[in-house]
Amino acid sequence: MTNIDFNSADTQDSAFALIPANTLAKVYLTIRPGGAGPEGWLTQSKTSEALYLNTEAVIEDGPHARRRIYTRIGYRGRNGSDGGEDTYANRGRALIRGILESARGVRADDTSDRARAARTIHSLGELSGLTVAVKLGVDRDRNNPQDEGRNVILAAIGPQHPDYARLMGAAPGAAFTSPAAPQAAASPHSPSNGSAPFWAQ
Repeated sequence: MTNIDFNSADTQDSAFALIPANTLAKVYLTIRPGGAGPEGWLTQSKTSEALYLNTEAVIEDGPHARRRIYTRIGYRGRNGSDGGEDTYANRGRALIRGILESARGVRADDTSDRARAARTIHSLGELSGLTVAVKLGVDRDRNNPQDEGRNVILAAIGPQHPDYARLMGAAPGAAFTSPAAPQAAASPHSPSNGSAPFWAQ
């Protein structure tokens, strides 16, 4: 009989313990399509009319490598159609902007035409497959004092952050200034001839 050795497996403490809040990491982001919205990338809340992107982020390196972080990015709030301010959607849009800036090496204060194009996407699917520097947080159920919480993406880290180059393994802005900067692999608009994506042209 062949032995099956589990000595090299992670301990349960390391596999399931919460990553401390405000930890910085580089992650590979994917969207788990929920079938809602024009292209099906959004997920419909089961309790309201709210819509969100259901994302999975895999930490690429460091002490928490291979850990998976699940975050809902708001797209429309529970009362988003009543004409009032949609705080849930506004927070989601801010995070999406930060994700694009991080993945494409664009500073938050850059207002050039190329930077504006880098913050523009043709499909929500273009967010799937991006490598992003992020700050992690801990989300807890406010109605359950016993809830230990779960890790979520608190914010995306752009080139203006002092740790961006270390996290991404490139000089700040390198992805933005490179003429061959890659676009998300999952995007239906990815160039097939190796040319720069539309936002880098």
